[in-house]
Amino acid sequence: MRPTIFSSALVSAVSVAAIATAEEPSLDRRAAAAITVSPDQKYQIVHGFGMSETFQRANQLHAMSTENQRLGLDLLFSMTKGAGFSILRNGIGSSPDSSSDHMVSIQPKSPGGPDATPKYVWDGNDNSQVWVSQEAVKYGVKTFYADAWSAPGYMKTNGNDANGGSLCGVSGSKCSSGDWKQAYADYLVQYLKYYREVGVNITYVGFLNEPELTYVYRSSLNLVLFSPPFLSNSAPSSY
Repeated sequence: MRPTIFSSALVSAVSVAAIATAEEPSLDRRAAAAITVSPDQKYQIVHGFGMSETFQRANQLHAMSTENQRLGLDLLFSMTKGAGFSILRNGIGSSPDSSSDHMVSIQPKSPGGPDATPKYVWDGNDNSQVWVSQEAVKYGVKTFYADAWSAPGYMKTNGNDANGGSLCGVSGSKCSSGDWKQAYADYLVQYLKYYREVGVNITYVGFLNEPELTYVYRSSLNLVLFSPPFLSNSAPSSY
């Protein structure tokens, strides 16, 4: 799923306008609908509500005037002027470039194999997600979720970070380039380290998104990663 905050806001505004202009229901209809709220009945704990600026949506906000940047940030994170979101979800890039809405990888090109010395590249910007994250910290946001839609294409069976494919080395997925499980785990940890260096501590990290979906944008069929072998045998370097 691609979150688009501005499109969502527009849809919400249109929906509100439609409700405001709709014919008011009769008092009899209102009286017939009874809603009972029991504040003492607990079902689950909600840790917060959040949003995302992935797929270069953060670039759109960052490109605005200083005044409109603040307006947008207030609407997102302010407890008095906006929604007061307490969770920010960032996308861990997997693409070789930043064209279109691609999320560029911190290792755009293969280092030569899963056992080769990594060749990470960090621009300190991450499609403006670093800027949004640092601003969110100023508003008091403490929960940051970094999620990968896919591993880089050279780590996958289809050689592409889009159109499905699986991580090389997981159950049932072999590649001539080798087993990339450990290299991918280290890749994810390096991303977290880069954010820590700029003052943003990632709370949660996800190594896949919609694992049963094959689509034209970033996607990966990595459901088998949940198996114990990946979680135990592919332990990344210390974060």
